[in-house]
Amino acid sequence: MDLKDKLISSFMAFENNVDVEHSVHDVRTAAMKNFETKGFPSKKEEAWKYTSLNSLQKVDFSIFPKDVKKYFIHEIDTYKIVFVDGIYSSYLSETTHDGVDICLMSSALTKPMYKQVIEVYFNKIASKDDSLTSLNTAFSREGAYIYIPKNKMPKKPVEIVHFATGNEASVMLQPRNLIVVEENAELQVIERHQSLTSNEVLTNSVTEIFAAKSAIVDYYKIQNDKGTANLIDNTYIDQRDKSLVKIHSFCFGGKLIRNNLNFYQNGEHIDSTMKGVTILGDKQHVDHHTLVHHKQPNCESHQDYKGIYGENSTGVFNGKIIVDKIAQKTDAFQQRPSTPNPSWRFLPMT
Repeated sequence: MDLKDKLISSFMAFENNVDVEHSVHDVRTAAMKNFETKGFPSKKEEAWKYTSLNSLQKVDFSIFPKDVKKYFIHEIDTYKIVFVDGIYSSYLSETTHDGVDICLMSSALTKPMYKQVIEVYFNKIASKDDSLTSLNTAFSREGAYIYIPKNKMPKKPVEIVHFATGNEASVMLQPRNLIVVEENAELQVIERHQSLTSNEVLTNSVTEIFAAKSAIVDYYKIQNDKGTANLIDNTYIDQRDKSLVKIHSFCFGGKLIRNNLNFYQNGEHIDSTMKGVTILGDKQHVDHHTLVHHKQPNCESHQDYKGIYGENSTGVFNGKIIVDKIAQKTDAFQQRPSTPNPSWRFLPMT
């Protein structure tokens, strides 16, 4: 992303901190549209024919260390929603409103244009009983907001990245994500939490995903953090007729990782897939809890978790499947690895 694009993206972040209903904001918006149209002046313009700004536009201006970019996925082009110590970084992000909304939860919670979606979906499937989910809801302000309208698909996948800089001796982060994929729409997401120092971090994350009829969601969670990072991740998924949602969890590092995946099948011919790969060492601990609630007939769910646990690391898998009486012709598959070492614990499927 060049400097012009970064400045346009920064303006989106700037809007979160001003009164967009004020008449002055109309002036700001018009000015930004003018800059977006014209860009930086060039030597083709009479007033600038002796001065070139080309070299400035090639500089990667940023208030954040460049080495964090090694944590991005460079093999593919993606939209990026990046947070630094819980604060949105426009310099590292690339959002869009081109036919879809890939932007900030803070915008969605405060701007009238998002009110209808927020009222219908926000905090509708997240647990009202789970204490850590409730804690996140109480402090919910920032995170990723993704809305994909009917029959739409973003031009590229979305990366959601949370960095902890270690500027504080210890920090607690509570990101909140809302993802809505309407009928026959598609979305691919890669989510990552990354500490940059050995200072203690606790992240209490909640994500709500709504997949409408025939929608497809492919979601990758990359958990490869330092030995002082703790992550509690609660993800809630509401699926409707003929939708397909896949959650892939890759757990390669972290002091404590707790993954709660909760699927609710509210329709027929639904496919829910959970796949997990865990490779840990030292005294690291991972706890996978999954729930699939089959509420309607003719649906499938697939769970496949594998792990390698070295040294004094420990792992837990607790897979729960609920099949309502009406949910005839349900196919529910659950595959767990044979015990790799004595630290691997299984809780029975119910």
